[in-house]
Amino acid sequence: MAQRSQPVTLPPRSVKWPGTGPLVALMLLALGLLAIATLAWMGGGLGALPNRTATILKSAITQAVLSTFFSTLVAVPVAVTLNRRRQWRFSRMMRFILAGAMVIPTTVAATGLLEIWGRSGIITLICTAIAGDTACDGISVYGLHGVVLAHMFFNVPLLVWIFMPLLEAIPAGQWRIAEHLGLDARARFRLLEFPAIRQGLAGGMVLVFLLCFTSFVLVLMLGGGPKVTTLEVEIYAAIRFAFDFKAAASLSLIQFGCAALVVAVMAALRRSGRITAVAGSATLPRSPRWQASLLLNIWDGAVFMLIAWLVVLPMIMVVVAGLDGDMVKAVTRDGFVSVSLTSISVAVTSAVLTLIIALILAASRAAEAVRLTPSRWRLILLDAGVMLYLVIPSIVLGTAAFILLRHYGDAFRFAFGVVVVANTLLALPLATRLLEPRLSQIFLHHGRLATALGISGWRRWRLLTLPALNREIGQVLGLAAALSVGDLGVIALFASNDFRTLPWLLYQMAGSYRGDIAAALALILLVLTLSLLMLGRISGKLFVWRGRSHA
Repeated sequence: MAQRSQPVTLPPRSVKWPGTGPLVALMLLALGLLAIATLAWMGGGLGALPNRTATILKSAITQAVLSTFFSTLVAVPVAVTLNRRRQWRFSRMMRFILAGAMVIPTTVAATGLLEIWGRSGIITLICTAIAGDTACDGISVYGLHGVVLAHMFFNVPLLVWIFMPLLEAIPAGQWRIAEHLGLDARARFRLLEFPAIRQGLAGGMVLVFLLCFTSFVLVLMLGGGPKVTTLEVEIYAAIRFAFDFKAAASLSLIQFGCAALVVAVMAALRRSGRITAVAGSATLPRSPRWQASLLLNIWDGAVFMLIAWLVVLPMIMVVVAGLDGDMVKAVTRDGFVSVSLTSISVAVTSAVLTLIIALILAASRAAEAVRLTPSRWRLILLDAGVMLYLVIPSIVLGTAAFILLRHYGDAFRFAFGVVVVANTLLALPLATRLLEPRLSQIFLHHGRLATALGISGWRRWRLLTLPALNREIGQVLGLAAALSVGDLGVIALFASNDFRTLPWLLYQMAGSYRGDIAAALALILLVLTLSLLMLGRISGKLFVWRGRSHA
């Protein structure tokens, strides 16, 4: 019963950026290949693969498949429930918390998870109180199940944020028809909600799979040993401990090939490459019949409890631990103000750069997808460019940058730029996925009208596209800034007394057994992350004002 918009053939000059998108994607891919080539050159060529390469691949694929499956299994009902209950104040608060969960630093999130699922966590305390000490000795968060659980903490909110715009785009008329026909929740899901979610399901699952396949910090902290590992962990070990650049380059090529194969297969399996958009904005009706179903209310309550236990409670535990820490010593340390300002500067610069590149790539991908005869190779190229950071490990990019910049003097002088680029690549896949569905709708609905009125190029973007993207732009700016401010990746290679960030300071305090200061810094970092996320969403409204003021 869903109404489908017919794909259109856009005039050659109706959207100018699609030609720029493949060029940007090629440049991003060249950057990644250059990083691998630099490692190979430094080591004198490619080296022999470790004997346990097959075991490493099996472990990485297994935990990535399980993490993707369970994350999707939970994210779909959560997205549907939040959309159905979005008039509740609790639902709006939950959506903001889920957005914050996506971007809080990995080390901070792992701390919260250990407070719940660890040996001295809440689960163990409850088990001990019920069954005694001996019955709970085997409870541990370390291992495959711990890695999958930690990945779900990050990836369920990510998938929810991918699915929510698609659910909200279902026209209000379709909801009214469903209400008139008396469709129950199961029929509405089958005929309305799941067809909308399906538009972003494949892309979201590929993104989550690659995030889990290349996971580093969570696997390192919760893997529980060499049985649960990833290629990125082995690359880190080869560079950091063995100084074996040959093996690192070889493993990086394997990871590059595996991830590129996943992207290519998923792009090829898309039925036509087109994205179907629906007109109008959804307005979920308030029907007594919908709200009166006891079974539906119980189901929605259970979904909220599940997501609260999985995501909200670990964040609460971080706050509790931070309040117990030494906040005064944390904020009065020498250099705390300069470190905070550096973190904010990196975050804001990365967010703006991410938005620009994501707009180019998402516009190119969306404009190609809505054509009657899209180029599958261009779609694959654009997908590969977006997934660069998930294909090339951050440790490889950082090490290659350090090696190349040494020839131009002190490599630490370029620390700010290198960290900004690395953080931009980190946020680019998520930013592009958030922008692409809405851009597809805009191109489908406004393409012919803009062409008929002679509105093209930058004028079309300024008057029509950017104002219509205000919410998505705000989300991208907030998410990119929040991801950047909490990232502990390339900064580990380029940190110095003159250039430090809050995550690096937190890492130093934790490493020097200053747990009280580290807990307080974790809370400060969490508050800063959520603040940047909120400010980004507010800033998106400026594009509406700018568009109206120039209309």
